Amino acid sequence: MTNKDCNKDEGIITSINGKEISLHIAQKESCVGCAAANLCEKTSNSGKNFTITQDNAKIFQVGEKVSVLTPQNKALKAIRLAFLYPTLLVIAFCLLQYYFFPLNDTVIALICILLIAIYFFILYINRHKPLFNFSIFIEKFA
Repeated sequence: MTNKDCNKDEGIITSINGKEISLHIAQKESCVGCAAANLCEKTSNSGKNFTITQDNAKIFQVGEKVSVLTPQNKALKAIRLAFLYPTLLVIAFCLLQYYFFPLNDTVIALICILLIAIYFFILYINRHKPLFNFSIFIEKFA
């Protein structure tokens, strides 16, 4: 995999514990003046803290600036799982109920909320399966 196939962010190592590396990705400078910056998940004011497991953790030091690489195909898969599929599920349900068993709007809304809750509960239960293996890598800052 080349760096061209990855989404790249800057991060700072906050701690290293064996193979586990804790990182902080700060808000991007280009987002500071944006009116929607506080609504954007990627650029929240405090940044993002997370921990990854990497075999070569010994080559990094606390406080070091690193490049955080996320494979683009994995990012697109996450978007499909989180947004596209639940939306299609709700649209399919609404179309089916419209043609086959008309219901009150309140009941339809409640059933849609229940469907989305069940969908995300199933994702949560299966979060350790290979389908949900979202790899994040770090490398020395270039």
